[in-house]
Amino acid sequence: MKSFIKMTLVSSAIVLALAGCDDKKTTEENKAPATTTTAPANSTENANTNATESKTAATTAQNSADKVTISTDAQKEAYALGSSFANYMKSNLEQNEVTADQEYLISGFNETMRGASQLSQDEVKNILDAFGKRIQEESQARFEKQKTENTAAGEKYREDFAKQEGVIKTKSGLMYKILNEGTGRHPSAEDTVIVHYVGTLTDGHTFDSSYDRNEPATFPLNGVIKGWTEGIQLVGVGGKIKLVVPPELGYGDQSFPSQGDKASITPASTLVFEVELLGIDGDKENNPASSTEPEQTQEQNQPAAN
Repeated sequence: MKSFIKMTLVSSAIVLALAGCDDKKTTEENKAPATTTTAPANSTENANTNATESKTAATTAQNSADKVTISTDAQKEAYALGSSFANYMKSNLEQNEVTADQEYLISGFNETMRGASQLSQDEVKNILDAFGKRIQEESQARFEKQKTENTAAGEKYREDFAKQEGVIKTKSGLMYKILNEGTGRHPSAEDTVIVHYVGTLTDGHTFDSSYDRNEPATFPLNGVIKGWTEGIQLVGVGGKIKLVVPPELGYGDQSFPSQGDKASITPASTLVFEVELLGIDGDKENNPASSTEPEQTQEQNQPAAN
């Protein structure tokens, strides 16, 4: 963990410097005390608006001035490398909920490159060791909090769902409700199924949906989470089922970051799926989906993979 934190911080500084993302905040702004004037509200608002507009204009002008001109292949390669690192590191920093001041990141990189670092190598090592320990502790605290909250929310949701008419709970703990029985055969665990589905958390937020991608997905039932492997066998082709998957049959204590506008999955989440079984791959009879093979494969999209 510590080595990852070190790599993240140092690489982020390099990335920000290469990409020219110097979004500096002046020391005067950071240290300026709250105003003590007693001007009328509209005057204060106008002053604040003008200050904001001036700051925005200055920032825009500074960013434009900082932009490099890319012309040669070597410059393109260097810029692309920086951009790639930036996207990767930005994602990792956000995932670990790490916020670092860009001004100091860039200054640390630039000054060290010039041989004018304000910190010795030993100081850098000691600071990053302490930083890594703090991030690790904060991450563990978030994990415990999320797990506790998700466990309670999942238990409440499953308790309420069990009261609905037609809900069945299996020996494994999976809960399901048949929304449409279907007229085709039921798949086995060895089958590959063609489905449309939406996956939500207990608060109703969607974390994945084939409907949003506007195409069905294909999954081998022995290559997905236990809740799917068991649950999809309970409905026939052409049918629809609602699955409420407890953590032990889903992702357990794993976390998955959000994708686009979708929700993230955090530890001990109970997952809720509504799944339409469109067909069984390879079946020619009783297969409504046999004439419309989906392009999406299990390797491309794995909402229920282990």
